[in-house]
Amino acid sequence: MRTGGSQGRYVAVALAMLCTNAGAQTIFTTENFHADNELWTDPAYYLNNTVDEIRGMALDTYVDGASGQLGSARVYGGEGTGQIGARALVSPYEYASAQQHYAAWRAAAGGGTAHTSATLPDWSGRWALRGGAFGGTFRGTPNPASDVAALLTPRYREYFVQNLKATAEGRPWAAGAFCLPGGFIRSITEMEEIILTLGRVWTLGADNASNYIRRIYTDDSGHTDPDFAYPKWHGESIGFWDGDALVVHTNQIRGWYGGYIEFTDALETVERYRRVGDRLEGEITLYDAEVFVRPVTEQLLFELDTETRPELRPLFNTCSDTNGPSNHVYLDEQGFLNERLSDDPLYWDVTDKRPWGTFYDESDARYQRYRDSQPAPVR
Repeated sequence: MRTGGSQGRYVAVALAMLCTNAGAQTIFTTENFHADNELWTDPAYYLNNTVDEIRGMALDTYVDGASGQLGSARVYGGEGTGQIGARALVSPYEYASAQQHYAAWRAAAGGGTAHTSATLPDWSGRWALRGGAFGGTFRGTPNPASDVAALLTPRYREYFVQNLKATAEGRPWAAGAFCLPGGFIRSITEMEEIILTLGRVWTLGADNASNYIRRIYTDDSGHTDPDFAYPKWHGESIGFWDGDALVVHTNQIRGWYGGYIEFTDALETVERYRRVGDRLEGEITLYDAEVFVRPVTEQLLFELDTETRPELRPLFNTCSDTNGPSNHVYLDEQGFLNERLSDDPLYWDVTDKRPWGTFYDESDARYQRYRDSQPAPVR
């Protein structure tokens, strides 16, 4: 696994150069981003960069299954291309909750379409996400990062800024690096196969460390009784057919991290999918009042993969097959991921509800100590 040492030196020098010519305080020049809360919704604080442009400043690193330069190549602390309000990020619907949203759509569909095996749509094949990927809502592209921050309540806005700063400096957190599940958001973005049956829809997917399986009950059985409900990695999903469109309500989602924004156990979502030729057009609306100041909606687009070679079939993967057990991963003295040594004092608590938060707090501290220990660059 990469140590990211060269990236650490690159960022340290770039940061020193930025401070030499410092004007207004930015996420790239601040000594303590926690104290900048009044600036977090100001595009100038991010030098008008989108979330993806900030993400693209991380060189020689590994995150989300890709290595090397991520996103568009950017100079650390360079000017971005964000356009304020270029894309609507909040939900266009006036529903107060996911339950109300789902009930309204079901009523409009007359209770739903009662399909037979002969009338069920054909969604067979292997699908790949080509548009959305929470790039609009969670990354804000083409909006500046400040537009995304403005969607969030104060606590989660702070978490978001911490995430951005660490990622720009090459210190990302990824669940797979610790052999942890990807969570609910990944179960959608990694969806590859969809199996339609009477009374149930299955979605299946996998990446190099995890498997993603969702069961959507369309048999009118409803959600689990609240006395037996609890948060689950992929939540609990029910749905109905509105003609050839599938509508899904998911609750009981385990709070986790996905797409640069965290969510809590209170998250509920409403999804809608419809096949149009070789495209599966969808959208998802997220309701989590602890995180979002208003519900947010993301458009999703899956395309049918015309490549059908057997070796491209999805596999059942385990983290230990591809990344090694999580107790071999640790943070080095620069705040980057490395292979854990037997005497390393940092052990992650498996019961930690916010392991990425623990990571970022400790990584921030270690990275600051590392920067402080470096000689000043020669000017």
